[in-house]
Amino acid sequence: MPSKHNELDRDPDRQSVLSSRLSFADTPGVAVDMAMLNDLAAAQVAGEPDLIVELIDLYLEDALRRMAAMQAAIAATDKATLNGAAHALRGSSASLGACQMAALCAELEGLDWPDSWPSARALLARLQQAFAHVRQAFTAERQSRM
Repeated sequence: MPSKHNELDRDPDRQSVLSSRLSFADTPGVAVDMAMLNDLAAAQVAGEPDLIVELIDLYLEDALRRMAAMQAAIAATDKATLNGAAHALRGSSASLGACQMAALCAELEGLDWPDSWPSARALLARLQQAFAHVRQAFTAERQSRM
C-alpha cells in the first residue's frame, strides 16, 4: 500500500508547485521567496504578535542548531545524524521560502554513501553561505515588521 507521502509526491499540482519553488532556488542572488512568507502572513490573527517575526526567530535559531549538528555529524562520520538534521532543515527552509537551502539539504540527504564525506563537507560549506544570505533577508524582513 503506497504511503500518503508517496501519493502526494505524484500529485501533478504539488509537483508543479515544488518544481517552481526549486527553480526559484537556482535564481542567483535571491535568498528567500518572500511570496511564501506573505502566504503565511495570511494566518496572522489581529492583535496577536507578528507571526512572521516569530517564525523567522524560530527558524534562525533552529537553522544554526541544525547546521552545528551537521558539522558535528560530518566530523564524527555519523550519516544518520547528518541525514536527520538535513531533512529537518530542508523542511523548515522550504516552508519559509529559503529554497536554495532546502535544495542543498536535499542534496546532502541524497548523497551516495559511504564515500561521500568530502561532498558532505562541500555541501555544508555551501549551505552555510546560503544561510548567511537567508539570515540577512530574514533580518531585514523582521526589522520591517517591528
